[in-house]
Amino acid sequence: ELLVHVLTQKRFAQCEDRMQWFVHLMIMTGYASVFLMVVVLINGLTIESLKFQRGWPEYPLWHPIRLVGYYATFAIMYGTTYAIIGRLKKSKAPYKNSHPTDWMFLILLQATTLTGIFIHFTRLLDWPMPTYIIYIIHMMVAVPMLVLEVPFAKWAHLAYRPIAIYLLRVRDRYLQENPAAVAE
Repeated sequence: ELLVHVLTQKRFAQCEDRMQWFVHLMIMTGYASVFLMVVVLINGLTIESLKFQRGWPEYPLWHPIRLVGYYATFAIMYGTTYAIIGRLKKSKAPYKNSHPTDWMFLILLQATTLTGIFIHFTRLLDWPMPTYIIYIIHMMVAVPMLVLEVPFAKWAHLAYRPIAIYLLRVRDRYLQENPAAVAE
């Protein structure tokens, strides 16, 4: 059940404004897809042919890794653009009282994605020097986001929200199995 909640944002989907759920789902699935590709597949499983190295043949457009990357790019760009425009217009209740960390999150995530797009195209065009320069800029944006924003700002709910849901389920199951504990 926890996995269903994480993958579908089931509780968020119960809100009246389905567009908010969809935007959140797009950002979450886009980010999770990038995490899966970079941390698990490329670095965790050390799939050498996916690493950025000259001499390896470019994998085809329909390769699953490439398709996941294109989905992640679209999802993040769509979600962050919608949220930024909503905050600029203050069009909905969630956007009217934005905290600076909300803006920082959206801007850093979108900047990381944009520089990633530029890296992709300069690699496809076989332009090494622009690729390296943009990669440095990409790291200058991504590292602060991952080191400061993710663990200490609103992104902390990536970890604590699923854990809190899990612990509530454990407590509820314990109370069902031990009704005497409720009386104490």
